[in-house]
Amino acid sequence: MNWMRWLFAFIFLPIILSIITGDVGIAYISLLPASALAFAILFEPPSGFRGEREVEKTLLHTGDETEVRVKLSVEKGSGPVVVGDVLPPSFELVEGKNRHVFFKRPGERLEVKYRYRVRALKRGVYFIPPLEVEGKHLLGIESSRYAVVSDGVEVRVSPRLVEIRKSILVRRRGRLGLPPAVKTAIGFTSTEFKEIREYRPGDSIRSVNWKASARFSKLLVNEYEREGYLTVMFYLDGSDSMAVGGYQSGAFETAIEFLVPVIDYLLKQGYQVGLYVLGHEYWIPPMSGSSASSTFRKLLIPLGMTSHNESLPLAVEKTRYLLSGGVIPIVITNVNPGSVSQLSLGVKNLLKLTRVRPIVVDIDVYPAAGSAGTLISLRKKKLAESIPARVIRISRADKRAVSRFMGVLQ
Repeated sequence: MNWMRWLFAFIFLPIILSIITGDVGIAYISLLPASALAFAILFEPPSGFRGEREVEKTLLHTGDETEVRVKLSVEKGSGPVVVGDVLPPSFELVEGKNRHVFFKRPGERLEVKYRYRVRALKRGVYFIPPLEVEGKHLLGIESSRYAVVSDGVEVRVSPRLVEIRKSILVRRRGRLGLPPAVKTAIGFTSTEFKEIREYRPGDSIRSVNWKASARFSKLLVNEYEREGYLTVMFYLDGSDSMAVGGYQSGAFETAIEFLVPVIDYLLKQGYQVGLYVLGHEYWIPPMSGSSASSTFRKLLIPLGMTSHNESLPLAVEKTRYLLSGGVIPIVITNVNPGSVSQLSLGVKNLLKLTRVRPIVVDIDVYPAAGSAGTLISLRKKKLAESIPARVIRISRADKRAVSRFMGVLQ
């Protein structure tokens, strides 16, 4: 190492000069670097790390802040102590520092505390890894001591809920011509027996008829007459066609932030709600009750986009057994020239199965892009006219988008 060469030079050069000149005083200059070398040899790098980390809130909404508190102690050695507290990329440091350098003195225990605040920028499930601590030798003669202390912390970030006016669903009949309290073929299960049929994905295990299944060597279930409120079936585009806009404010993020509060509100109103995610082939059969909200959140909060493109007609065919007369189909996507033909075909199939005019929610992130974005938005509007459905355009800047959508739904 170059600095070691300089250290030895500063030690021996004064001694050599004192011998040459006969001036003993020059030799005393070497005492300082010699002392530093002796200190470095006598004391090992810092070690014996113990740390604790506490996160104020682990359940957040986008835009929320939380405080992180860290305690660290170092028992042995002497030298610089580097603390690295790595944050997920979707968190912004708003106050304090998450990386520090402390000095451990010989013979003294080092105890430090620090805190900082972060802001959640994007929904999802994140893991803050354990603290990384490195004790470095003062002169680098020995290798550093590295340790991982404390526990990692899981933080869940949900989309910020939009307040929906309570008066939205009061009207008896709306633009679709369907009152909110119409009984439908898909709803709450009654006690009136209907038939025995083959098991379908999404059926409750409690409905399995074990005697009939054993007799016919295939899984059969008891089906009962159903009654309840309207059923709303969402089809969310999860393919890379939604990969437009920014990392934290793109079409897919806007769609999730729109969909979560809508589903929550419909469930609280007693609606049956189902969901299919195109590209992922994930689906949740229609269910009701406010407790079902957690099922949808577990799927939507960590959900990301996929490169697998799946057409709407194929998704409709896979879920056709969930569709019947009175079901309201809603497609959430980014209308573009490459997908409009398949989207139109899928909408026609939905109309044929449900006999209800589908709703297409077109996620529009282009207005924020200035004049060029306005031109793209106008083109999207023209494409929407060719789709045999009611098309609603939703943008991130529209603060009343959810309430406006609920008004159209009714």
